[in-house]
Formats: sequence, C-alpha cells, structure tokens
Amino acid sequence: MTLLQLKYIAMIAKCGSFSKAAQTLYVTQPGISKMVRAVEEELGITIFVRSSVGITLTAEGEELVRMGKRLLKDADQITQHFRQEICNTHEELNVSSQHYCFVIDALTMLQNKSTMDSYTYKLLIGQNPEVIQQVADGESELGVLFVGEHNQKFMNRVFEESGLEFHELITSVPSVFIHKNHPLAAKTSVTFEDLQPYPCIMYALDADAPSILHEEFLAADFYPKKVNIISDLYQSLQVMTACNGYDFGIGVISEGNKALGVEKRPIEGFDQTISIGWVCRKSHVLSPLAAEFVENLKNFSVDT
Repeated sequence: MTLLQLKYIAMIAKCGSFSKAAQTLYVTQPGISKMVRAVEEELGITIFVRSSVGITLTAEGEELVRMGKRLLKDADQITQHFRQEICNTHEELNVSSQHYCFVIDALTMLQNKSTMDSYTYKLLIGQNPEVIQQVADGESELGVLFVGEHNQKFMNRVFEESGLEFHELITSVPSVFIHKNHPLAAKTSVTFEDLQPYPCIMYALDADAPSILHEEFLAADFYPKKVNIISDLYQSLQVMTACNGYDFGIGVISEGNKALGVEKRPIEGFDQTISIGWVCRKSHVLSPLAAEFVENLKNFSVDT
C-alpha cells in the first residue's frame, strides 16, 4: 500500500463517490476502483460498501481512513521540513478549538507578529469530540478544550485511547455571558432562576456524542425552558444582542468580546471548576510556531 493509494481512498471517502473523487483527482473511475480493490485484497478487508444511493465506509474502512490521514499529514510535514527553500519563506499552523474567543485572539497575535513572506494558519472551531479527533488524526497539531469535574475520568480515558496528552492552561469557574444591554446586566451575579425567561445558547453536538462532552456547564437540576442550538460564535453574538440570549462560558472573556459589548456574570451557588488546556499527540514536540501560539494562549487565557 502506498501513500498515493491512501490519498485516493481518503478523497473517495470525502466525496462520497468514486466518480466525484476520480474527477477531483483527474484520474479515471475504473482506475480508482481498481486501486481500491487492490488495497482491499492486500489488506484482506472491505473498505467501501456500494449501494444504489452511493457508498459508505465500513468500520475497517473508517479506521483505515483515520490512520491514513495521520500518515499523509506526517508525510507532508516531512516534505515541508526538508524543503528549506519553502520553509524559510512560508510557515503553517493548524489548530483546533472549542468555541473560545481567546484562542482567536492568540492566533491573531501570532499572525500580526509574523514576518514571513507567506503563511497558512488554519483554525478549526468545533465541539469537544471534533477537536480530539482532528488532533488524533494529525489534521491539527494541537487542540484547545475543557475538562470539568463532571467528565474528568471520561476525558482521561478518551485522551489515553486517542493517544493524546492534556496540558492545563487555567482552572476557572464557569460564568454566564450576556450582552451589556441584557435585562440582567445590572446584576453583579445571576441565579439559574434569573436565567429561565431567556434563551440559552448551546452549540450543536453530534447525536452520537455523550452529553457530558457538551460545552454548556449546566447544573444537574437546571433545564432551560428556551434553547437556541447554534454552530458558530457569530450566531452566539446575534442571539445575545437580538434575543437577550445567554451562554455558559469558561470564565475567560476576550478583548474582542468586550469590544462587542459581551459581559460575564458569576452564577450564584455554582462553584464547579473546569480546566482549560491544550492537547497534542503523545511525545509530540511542538513546532516553534505552535510553541509560540501556546505562549499566546497563556497570555490570553487569564481570568479577568
């Protein structure tokens, strides 16, 4: 099996079609189908199941694609490392994060300080399982996420199974984030009862993911009556300003959010702590650029 074969299989999985993958890769469909059969025979597995509605990955196929992405990423890093003429003029950093504005601040600072002729910075924003998977697959060099008292044992097991290690940045108490014009903004602290008349903002989580991976830090006996499920930070600000919405945050508020009128309030009687940190693959030595990014995270992840 070759890296080229892995690249083709990954593209088929991404496109969901042999014909679309062939068009993208500028190869013939019979040729790409023959290649897949050769890999299946070599490994003794079935990678794709074909049906009238398209193709789907088998469990073995999913594992192959996941492992293949790591190899392709490593191969790309090796190529970039030894192509000095490119490395001297171009830098690249791929990171993943849950919905934290301070991570955007840290990356912006890195970008503004860069003296390179060219660069590629990629920030993937998603929920906890996505961050873990992207780092484990090598799609991102590191990921920023939280570990709470309620899910610490579970998360430690996930890190171990995914081959990741967690590095703590800060320990914080979750707060409620609201706009400065919110009816509750005059209060110095809020209760769960205060919040009930207003829509709670929650970030979409895959249906198969366990609920303890949600970014929302809800008490066991608190169930909001009004819920807005969203997918990105911009939507969060819109719901806050237009609908008097609120969300539960990690206790760290970015300068960018402050400038947009976002404020935080402590929750009365709620003192469950969480740890915010970054993960990378075990024994991985951070690139100089990633190490600088982590230092920026330390500066911005200050509970103010």
